[in-house]
Amino acid sequence: MNIDEIRKISLVEFLNQLGYQPTGRDSKGLWFYAPYRSERKPSFHVNPRRNLWYDFGTGAGGDIFSLAREMSGEMDFLRQADYIAEKMRLPVASSSERRFASAKNPYKPTPFVEEPTFENIEVSRLESPVLLRYLADRGIPKEIAQRYCVLVDYELHGKLYYAIGFENNAHGFELRNSFFKGSYPPKHITHIVNGNARCNVFEGFIDFLSAERLGYNDGLDTIVLNSVTNIQKAIAPLGDYTVIQCYLDNDAAGRAALARLRREFGDRVMDKSALYPSHKNLNDYLMSLYPKKSTKLKL
Repeated sequence: MNIDEIRKISLVEFLNQLGYQPTGRDSKGLWFYAPYRSERKPSFHVNPRRNLWYDFGTGAGGDIFSLAREMSGEMDFLRQADYIAEKMRLPVASSSERRFASAKNPYKPTPFVEEPTFENIEVSRLESPVLLRYLADRGIPKEIAQRYCVLVDYELHGKLYYAIGFENNAHGFELRNSFFKGSYPPKHITHIVNGNARCNVFEGFIDFLSAERLGYNDGLDTIVLNSVTNIQKAIAPLGDYTVIQCYLDNDAAGRAALARLRREFGDRVMDKSALYPSHKNLNDYLMSLYPKKSTKLKL
């Protein structure tokens, strides 16, 4: 098979071959659990008619090559083609033939804009006792939550939901509640400017709110990545700062993001994860300082 033929492989068949079955459908396509990360509720959407996918949890999307990149970690599209062919048990042209063909007709990722699946979006002040309790259980008090977050009511899969919303620079929202972690597109960073020469960097907005509770922000500017996949979008605005303080997760993705920023900005980048070395992230550390009080009756 050549590159064009591989691109036409059905994403649904590819996912089925990998062992992933749809969990539901809507008017535009099928829902799956994301095949390259863990999640409690499916937020990975495939549009079979256009043969494109979109992950509402990370904001990533594209064609079968983009999915192969996420699954395999390979950046070279010819290696992505090998990965697809191996999983689909298909023959491919030799490396030299594919290199020659790609030189004549270089691969270009399919431009992708997900058709909105969220419907009837309404944004209002965050007053929901349920959502405020969810944040309180994670150590975030009401006054901090209401300063930076809103209530987002929306319809998804034909059902009505509501969630905490945290707006990004493209006017999309990160969405959180007890059962759902996702986003309303477009996906982007959130840049909070206070006119400071120092900037804090967080992976997600819950960690940013945790830093507010702990007093770590203290008038500094802030960039919330809203996913490490947005790291490139943060490069340009971070170039204006003399000190970049990173409160990233203590995992492989967080360390990779830190390394990316250090390659770009060198000694201007400070790793603040030493403040919570035995915890996954800053919010996990905050919750250890203020554990939830049990509501169970003692017998």
